[in-house]
Amino acid sequence: MRFFFLLSGLAFAAAAPLHAAEISVGAGPSCTTHTIADALTLAAATPDTDTIRLADDQAYTGQAVFIGTSVNLVGGHAACGATAPVGYTALVGTGLWATLAIGGTAEGIHVRLEHLDISGGGASGEIGDWGGLNIAGHAFVALADVAIHDNQNRFGGGVQLAGNAIVEFERNVDVHDNHATAGGGIFADGATLRVRPHNVAVRHNDALNGGGIALFNGANVSVGSNPDDPATPVDGFLIADNAAENYGGGAMVSGSGTSLLADDTVVRDNAAAEGGGVFAGNGGYAQFARFREGPFRHCPRELECLRLSGNTAERGGAISVRDGGSAHVDETIVRGNASAGGSAFWLYGDSSQLRIYSSLVVGNGCIQGAPGCAAIYTSGGSLRFEHTTFADNGSANSLIWGDGVQGAILTDIKGYSSLVSGKAKIFDFLGAVPTVSYDCVLKDTGNDEIAATRSAVMAFAFQDAARGDYHLPADSVAIDWCDGTPVSSQSPDMDDTPRGLDADQADLFGTYDLGAFEADRIFATGSEMRR
Repeated sequence: MRFFFLLSGLAFAAAAPLHAAEISVGAGPSCTTHTIADALTLAAATPDTDTIRLADDQAYTGQAVFIGTSVNLVGGHAACGATAPVGYTALVGTGLWATLAIGGTAEGIHVRLEHLDISGGGASGEIGDWGGLNIAGHAFVALADVAIHDNQNRFGGGVQLAGNAIVEFERNVDVHDNHATAGGGIFADGATLRVRPHNVAVRHNDALNGGGIALFNGANVSVGSNPDDPATPVDGFLIADNAAENYGGGAMVSGSGTSLLADDTVVRDNAAAEGGGVFAGNGGYAQFARFREGPFRHCPRELECLRLSGNTAERGGAISVRDGGSAHVDETIVRGNASAGGSAFWLYGDSSQLRIYSSLVVGNGCIQGAPGCAAIYTSGGSLRFEHTTFADNGSANSLIWGDGVQGAILTDIKGYSSLVSGKAKIFDFLGAVPTVSYDCVLKDTGNDEIAATRSAVMAFAFQDAARGDYHLPADSVAIDWCDGTPVSSQSPDMDDTPRGLDADQADLFGTYDLGAFEADRIFATGSEMRR
């Protein structure tokens, strides 16, 4: 199966050329200069990418630093002359401007930030650079071992990206406790952010929209390991405990050409009015899928690093797709989310699209005080699910609930090679009648579905659902049930097991098993430590 993938890596200024200068900043007599501003002036006077090393023998408060030249800015040194960072240098802003701003040039600049703790950025007036870290223009910026916290801005409390900036979070980047109108942690307008899942987190931020991350106007965020780095442990990109008053507690993706392409990403315990985990609207696209092409490395399986869990909202606990947005969920765990409607997914608008392939949608339920809520809510749009296991989801009688004015709302639902447990109906509705079709879908309760082929109502079980293990037991009726017609049949299951393995039992319609897992080996997904 083909998905959108990460942009290829760029050669950031990881190390200065041999003839570039080393500039030290600190209080000691051996330091080149005592201020970051003076060091940047020296660096701008040379044609090379100089390295500025900050010593921690003085405080860096009241900072409103502007970088307009290629440079490596490295903190964490005990004194001038040291070249091995041992900690983080705190850059504290004025509360009125960006603590650190980077402005690209027509030719482009390369900037590397390491061992920095950026806080105290604010916003004032109508024109200027604000927030913690503000990057705009033709600039290539890499971050490693950087904390960005306790900043505020209208757009991007922690980090604001604009224009054709290309930014990479390499490792150990923590964006937390920032505040904004949009993008409490990160706001990107047309810019590109690559996140390497090496201890990178966006957490405890808040905004009106996009509590953790807000993407607009063609911005792109892609998450995946660096093919050129075979050693750094992959432990996932964490988007957690963020809050939005309106849309997208964890992330908001809005506008044509705007995308979030997430692999090895955990979105958990975020909250919003709509899209507790993620909101995709107005042409925005959100994808959670494993990158299989290329030499990508992934999290250890026990970390469950492709997951949306514990998110809450009034509408769409895990993901909301609205007004022409689209979302693709593949080999993803969607578990323990809650809402008043659409505990896992909310789909609204005729041109909206939601695809759920080879995923585990389990244990999603209603927020406190809400009546029985279906795992999926639809009012218009296109929904397709394949090779997915739905189980232990809330108290609603149906898996999907549809609403809308008859004749004004068009909903199309297609389901293939999936398991639906505990629901008498796959779809129920009030108002607009949808177009539905199912093939090779097995329920364990209720009556036969209309427009269903090669499907049935028949008791089935899992290995150990109480412990989070939804693999099929060896004698399951769902083994060797269907053929390889669905698109997702051509890709491995959630355990990387090839589909279509022929078991030692009679085939019904083919050699492909139903649900998220091909019956091959036992793996308890619910008992290990998670990110």
